[in-house]
Order: sequence, then C-alpha cells, then structure tokens
Amino acid sequence: MRTTTMSASGWRQTRRSALAWTALAGALAAALLALALSAPPAQSAERSATTPVTGGYTLLKLDAGTAAVLADAGVRIGATGPAIGPAGSTTFAFPIVGGEVNKKQFSGRIVHSGGLAITAGNTKLVVKRFVIDLDRGVLTAKVAGADVRIPLLRLGAVTGGVQASPGLLLLEDVNVRLTATAAQALNQTFNTDLFEAGLPIGKATVFARTGL
Repeated sequence: MRTTTMSASGWRQTRRSALAWTALAGALAAALLALALSAPPAQSAERSATTPVTGGYTLLKLDAGTAAVLADAGVRIGATGPAIGPAGSTTFAFPIVGGEVNKKQFSGRIVHSGGLAITAGNTKLVVKRFVIDLDRGVLTAKVAGADVRIPLLRLGAVTGGVQASPGLLLLEDVNVRLTATAAQALNQTFNTDLFEAGLPIGKATVFARTGL
C-alpha cells in the first residue's frame, strides 16, 4: 500500500490548546509527585507484598527529534479512547486501570486504557490497552482489528527517580524505545522504512496508585 505524504503544518494544533494541555499535564505531575514525596516510608512487609494497582496515569513525552521527523514525513500520532493529548504539545496521558506490582522487586503489570492512533494519508494503525510488564521491561499493546498483542516499547533506564510508598508507585522519566516487532509492523502498515528498532520514542512517567 502507498502512503500519501502530508505537510507537518496540517497536523499542528493551536497554541492555545498546546498551552492548556501543558498546564494540565504539569499540574497532574506536580500533584502526584507531591503525594509521592510526602508519603511515609513503606514498611518492609508492605514492600515485599504484591499489591493491586487501582488507578493513576502514565505520561508519555515524545522525543522532540523523533516527533519532528514523523511530522515532516506526514505521520500523525493522536490519542484514542480515554487517553489525553497531545493538543499541540508532545505529551500524552494514559489512564491506569488495573494490574498488580511488587514494590520491593519492581515487578508485575500495570494496565492502561486508551491508546494511540498512528495515521499517514489514508492509512491508520491503532494500538491500545497498553500493559507495562515490569518483569520483561516492555510495554505491550493490542493492535486494533487484530487478535494480537505486540511488544511496542522497550523500557530503559529510569532517569528521574523511583518512589515506592504506601498507596503509590512512581517511576519518573523512563527512557522508551521502539521494539523490532513494532518497527516491522509499522513499516509494513505504512509501506515505508521510516521506523527502526531502537528508535527513541521519548520518556514515560508512571504514577500508579496501589492498594498498599
């Protein structure tokens, strides 16, 4: 299939929307970070237990260079379902809806709702229902219209810090890169060689509310 190239300006949102989203994301991050820093230290018994994940958000800030290349190539990335963004910025927010984690071992799964719609020309690929697999260090996604779940992003170093407190797990500024599987699927879908394994996607920050 062929992909029609579109100008990057066709996908830019208004500056007013960009500022509004930036303020929203900043307020969310500041509020949850304040909660994390004010929470008392976890007891060893609490930290060793697997606890349910009850809510929160994962923020994904796209790498500026990658975002510019995709925009120049006519590739648009938008939020779907209950996900938020980007409204002219490069940050998305995905609601956390479930899972379970072990805060001592930093293992387990964090389940999200919403997703991303990747569009170029008349072709669209939707990936949704993200699951962060802390054991494998990947974020997997369900491909809309197909009964398949793929490893979408490889989780790298946490560069902004980790907080494991009663009621909260915070992973700040996790480096994320495109997996080989996802790169192959995107190139086949859009008939291009634009995507490659290890492509820097940006940084993710996870604010997960937990049962303990």
